[in-house]
Amino acid sequence: MRLNLLSDAHWESRIVGVLNDLSSTGYRDLFASRNYGHGLSGITIVFMCREPSLNFKQRIRLAKKEKKLYLDVMLDLVQMREANPESRRRIVAERLASEVATVLHKTAISNFDAPHFVADLKDWLKSIGWI
Repeated sequence: MRLNLLSDAHWESRIVGVLNDLSSTGYRDLFASRNYGHGLSGITIVFMCREPSLNFKQRIRLAKKEKKLYLDVMLDLVQMREANPESRRRIVAERLASEVATVLHKTAISNFDAPHFVADLKDWLKSIGWI
């Protein structure tokens, strides 16, 4: 399973630092070594944190031919601006776990063990001390 965590965020949100911290945990290798079925080969998550006046909406797209799921996790720019680094990590981790679980619960993907993936995602976030 290929897991990508990206961002489209205002620099003041400091999401880049959070994603750098996550990358240093080796999550890509961890999830690449796991098999959740052949129904989905990858998930790309984009953390969106922009000025509210821009009215960005959450995008969720299942590319069946590619066997990939693309989804946005919407973050509040004001909250992220005011948060300290530890709070930012906690916010990102909690939203990551909850949004992925919600989207996978609503999206029918045959031959994909979504509950196992969500459990592994939450276990990983707990193991690095973010939730």
